[in-house]
Amino acid sequence: KHQSSGQGLHENSGSGGIYSVERLLAAVLLTTSGPGALSQWLALAAAAYFLAGLLGFAWRIRWLLILGVRVARGMPGPRARRRALATFAARPATVPPQGQLPDVIIAATMRSGGTWASHIAHQIRMRGAAPEFFWQEDVVPWVDLHQDLFGLPAHQHPQPCLPRLFRTTATWCDLVEAGVVKGGTTPGPPPGPSDCKIIYVFRDLCDVCYSLFFYFPALFQVDSVLIHLEDFVYCARLLLVERALWSLVHFWRRRHDPAILFLFFDELFRDESSSPNSGALRRIAEFVGSGHINITEELLQVKITQFF
Repeated sequence: KHQSSGQGLHENSGSGGIYSVERLLAAVLLTTSGPGALSQWLALAAAAYFLAGLLGFAWRIRWLLILGVRVARGMPGPRARRRALATFAARPATVPPQGQLPDVIIAATMRSGGTWASHIAHQIRMRGAAPEFFWQEDVVPWVDLHQDLFGLPAHQHPQPCLPRLFRTTATWCDLVEAGVVKGGTTPGPPPGPSDCKIIYVFRDLCDVCYSLFFYFPALFQVDSVLIHLEDFVYCARLLLVERALWSLVHFWRRRHDPAILFLFFDELFRDESSSPNSGALRRIAEFVGSGHINITEELLQVKITQFF
């Protein structure tokens, strides 16, 4: 049967004959479909080849797997993050004098300028006073991590002055599902005393993945030399990129909302390196101050000096 099938295939093969790739694959399938010894040896060789490739791939990504386990153990999981966001959403409504300045949330994907924007906002609300904290978490608590790491909800953490600042890596959908912000397709009214304002910072995701490639291994004590960049980026694409892009779309649609300040990472970099008295820095200052902080060129310049 195999010989007759192969002969028919050869007769109808044209000028390419059995040596064309498609007909060669067909001939192999026909040969290995029977109970003969040849088919069994080919099946065994194919299984061995597949197993060797699987073991080689596992050996290649072994340090990436170790890094993933350490990240999972060292950082709160999705359930803990959702629980922390829900707790923050249920925080008591602000009352005067705190109601005069709504809470401000700095939302950004990891390695996208969230720490940078948080420091700027903190220095603005401190009117340029010298920093007196060891870790930024002491003055700008992380909403989705603070409760799990320190046992205290972020909104109960004492802050030096108003407005209260919070940081998060949650996406727009995460914030809406937890009730932190109200969803919708159109910009809403100005924030009330119990509402919050959001500073959103977006960075090119290629730069984010490359930055994470050096940040995570160093944070969890894994040498980045042992990890292949393309493997790390592939995992980051599955776990981070799509969520970040959807969050970008949602925030972009609301960029004219008076309760949202939309910024690009490059805007912060350009302002810090060239003109500190205009652009993104002044926009952050006016957004955080809400008209209650006198924004002067001296204040912005003092912030620049302290930051560097």
